[in-house]
Amino acid sequence: MDNVQLVQIPVKKGEDEANVHMAVEDTSGDSVILEYVHGKLHVYHNRLYKVMTNDPAYPDQLEQLKRKDFSHPGKNMPLPGNVNAVDRFQRASYYLSMLREPKTVRQAVASLSSILNNVSVPFGAPYGRNGPTGRHGFDTYNTEYRTITYLTNERYYFQLATAPSMVWGNLLKFDLKPGAPVMMLNPDNTSLSGNVTGKFHRSKGIPF
Repeated sequence: MDNVQLVQIPVKKGEDEANVHMAVEDTSGDSVILEYVHGKLHVYHNRLYKVMTNDPAYPDQLEQLKRKDFSHPGKNMPLPGNVNAVDRFQRASYYLSMLREPKTVRQAVASLSSILNNVSVPFGAPYGRNGPTGRHGFDTYNTEYRTITYLTNERYYFQLATAPSMVWGNLLKFDLKPGAPVMMLNPDNTSLSGNVTGKFHRSKGIPF
């Protein structure tokens, strides 16, 4: 990261800039969390770091796991149910600790998908400090899409919150060398489902 400069940009017109974490994994399953706090880069490197949400800072998220042991989940363990990042972090950690070793890729994707659905903010949920009608105190946004990466065989799964089906692409089938053409696919297409690797087309530019 010494040779990388990150620049904040507004997410949507008229809105404030947002600070975010970045999670990076390799095909061995190793993991690193990158986080800027007051302009300083903090790096958390451990293959055990498997859960991350928007807030709070990552050390505070790890502290939550120390306060609440999810290593022995039980059906009577109370779980927070709000849509804020802290509650979703705890729920994701709890459900992840329940998963058994998957026997197939399909089982692994289905297991992770069920967790993502459980910790997603429902589509159409109120947002903004006063909500769209002025009656709510939420300061969050609904989950717009969910992704799963199969690191070993380099498959990328994607589902829009407004689409009925999950799609996936085989990254090994793409030309990822420097200078290769940019390939695109519009996921907002209800006819898409399953393997869409061959349905990407060459980009004529990057839309904004």
